[in-house]
Amino acid sequence: MQPETFPHQIVMISIDQIKIINPRPRNKFIHDGIKESINKRGLSKPVTVRRIEDPIYFYALVCGQGRIEAILGLGESLVPAIIRDISEEDAYIMSLAENIVRRKPRSNELLEVVRTMNKKGLTDSEIAEILGYSGSWVSYIRKLLEKGEHKLLSAADRGEIPLYLAVEFSKCNNEDSQRLLVDAYENKLIKTKDIQKIRGILNQRQEGRKGNNTLAYSQRKDSKRMTTDELMKMYKDTIHEHRSILDHSDFINEKLTIINEIFTKLLQHDSFIKLASEEKLAEIPNHILIAINGDNKND
Repeated sequence: MQPETFPHQIVMISIDQIKIINPRPRNKFIHDGIKESINKRGLSKPVTVRRIEDPIYFYALVCGQGRIEAILGLGESLVPAIIRDISEEDAYIMSLAENIVRRKPRSNELLEVVRTMNKKGLTDSEIAEILGYSGSWVSYIRKLLEKGEHKLLSAADRGEIPLYLAVEFSKCNNEDSQRLLVDAYENKLIKTKDIQKIRGILNQRQEGRKGNNTLAYSQRKDSKRMTTDELMKMYKDTIHEHRSILDHSDFINEKLTIINEIFTKLLQHDSFIKLASEEKLAEIPNHILIAINGDNKND
């Protein structure tokens, strides 16, 4: 297994140089567990500190009080630390975030922590490091929060849809399209690989209607919500239409290839060239070949 990596440099700091602001009492059972774990496996995660101006201390602790107490209990005087250049307010947020994560927070608490840290300018990777989640998880959450997609966040939290699909659904142009996709996914009517295509079709359909809002028929259609059955029919019809276009394109290309071969061979015969000249059609075959070959190059 690869060791955990951290985006900031880790240095060894003397514990007596670290000021623990607002120390919290620790459960002895938990404290002993941390100490035993460090004694057996070493410290898996460094503490986080920030520089301060103080007559006694060089640093203030941001995260890791339990780890420091456990290391002191083992008779050590140095601790691996990450030094962050952050304000006292940001340090408080980071400390609060770590405490929330440690006690298995409610989803709304965790989302609020991500929102607050993002507003403070922390990157996805920095937030992920503090919370102990992956960078992609933080990125997904941030995108949904920025769009105000609370329904999709709730659905993902309940396990109804994966988080990455919630982000995909959030790219729909309206809530009706979102509802259709979520319902179709929950009812196993669509596969994950088809969601992006269907979302694109729904968005194109919505964009097309924006230019026809003055038509009474369009207005009546817009007022009626599409069902999942209608969605699946529309998707299948669209796929069929695209396949028909591709088949027709292949048919045309095949015929053009045959025509190209015919005229190429005809132009190799002097009798054909002479006849075309007599009929004042000498340039026609070349124009046809240029047109055909030009189309083929564009393909």
